[in-house]
Amino acid sequence: MNGYQKLDDTRINNFDGILGCFNNLCSLSMGLFFPQCLFGRIYELVGYGECFVGCCKIWSIQFIVNLLFSAIYLFKDLDTLYDNEFISLIDNCTEYKVCKNYNYTHIYDNNCSLNRTNICECLKEPIVEKCEWEKNLPNTLYDLYEFIMFVSVINLFVNLTINGCFFGYYRTQISRKYNILHNSKWDFWIHFVPCCHQLALCQEYNTIHRIELEPLYPINVF
Repeated sequence: MNGYQKLDDTRINNFDGILGCFNNLCSLSMGLFFPQCLFGRIYELVGYGECFVGCCKIWSIQFIVNLLFSAIYLFKDLDTLYDNEFISLIDNCTEYKVCKNYNYTHIYDNNCSLNRTNICECLKEPIVEKCEWEKNLPNTLYDLYEFIMFVSVINLFVNLTINGCFFGYYRTQISRKYNILHNSKWDFWIHFVPCCHQLALCQEYNTIHRIELEPLYPINVF
C-alpha cells in the first residue's frame, strides 16, 4: 500500500519567470483585464479567505479613492462652468417683455460695450458679465483642462502607490509562507509599475498554483 507526502516545506522556492505568464493565457487575460479578480483567486488559493473577499478588498479601496477624485473633478467643473450668478439675474430681468428686446450679438461684437445699446437697467451689469465670460471661455476651458490633467496625474500616482503597497504587502506574505526568495522593496515596485503589476499577479498565481499542486512523491508504508 502506498501513501503520499509533499516535498519538504522548508526548501527554498522561486517565483516563476515574469514572462512565463504567456504560457497560461487564462491567468494572463484575467490579470490584464480583471486584476482584482485574479487577486481574489490568489487570496483564496493561499488560504486567506474567499475569492470574493479578496477581490472586494482592493476594489473597495480603489473605488473610494477614485470616487474622491471624481468629486474633485465634478466640483471644479460646476464651479468653473455653471456657478454663474449672471444667468439667474438675466433670467429674472427678461421676465419683463420690454427687457427681452436687445441685440446681444451687437454687444458681443462691440467688445462687451453697451454704447448706443438700448437695454434695461437690470440687464446692463449681468449682460456685460456674460459677454466677458464668453469671450474668456477658451482660456477658462484651457485652465480647466490643465487642472484636470494635473489632478489626473495625482490620481494615477495615488492608484499606483496603492497597488504597490497593497499587492506588494501580499506578495511579501506569500513569499514568506512559501519560502520564496524575494525583496520587499522589489515587491512594492513590481506592483507599482503599470503592466509589470499585471504580470506580477499572473506570476504569483502560477507560482502558487505550481507549489500547491506539485507532484506528490510515493513512500512505502509497511
